[in-house]
Amino acid sequence: MRFLMGFSLALATSTLCLRAETNQERLLHTCEARIAAKFKQWRFPPVTAAVAAFAKNRHQNPTVTVGDFDGNGRKDVALLIQDGSAPDPNYPNRLDSLHIAVCLDKKTGVELYFIDKLYCGDGIMRAPKGKSYYDFNTEKKGVYLFDGVSAYCFEQAGATYEFDNGAFRQIVDSD
Repeated sequence: MRFLMGFSLALATSTLCLRAETNQERLLHTCEARIAAKFKQWRFPPVTAAVAAFAKNRHQNPTVTVGDFDGNGRKDVALLIQDGSAPDPNYPNRLDSLHIAVCLDKKTGVELYFIDKLYCGDGIMRAPKGKSYYDFNTEKKGVYLFDGVSAYCFEQAGATYEFDNGAFRQIVDSD
């Protein structure tokens, strides 16, 4: 009897984990397809060895991050993408070709937003809801109401994009 209950619990747990993984995969694939509709030659940008090592050490992907970016309780996904085919991470016009694509998982379907004219573009990561910040542009302190998408210039500066009234606003929180 104990074995059967333990087996049932393990099966239920693995089914929930599989369902969560499937939902994230579904969201990522939907997001990638929507991006391709706008940017025919999009791809993930190359990152420097230092950025790759930094992200690996933190168990992160420097071009993909997941969080609840709109505060609805569902996991969303953000992708750092490059339009075109400039392969050099130090390309002089790199920031002009970079975008952050954010796919929000809504009850009615996936909504895609693009963040253009990035402050930084070496990598992205999640800024957790509730974390306090100082905005160097406005010289004001605040707290993230939702998870944000942080774009960083490795070991130099960064900005976080927080969803606010249907758009992403920039908070320069690292200088």
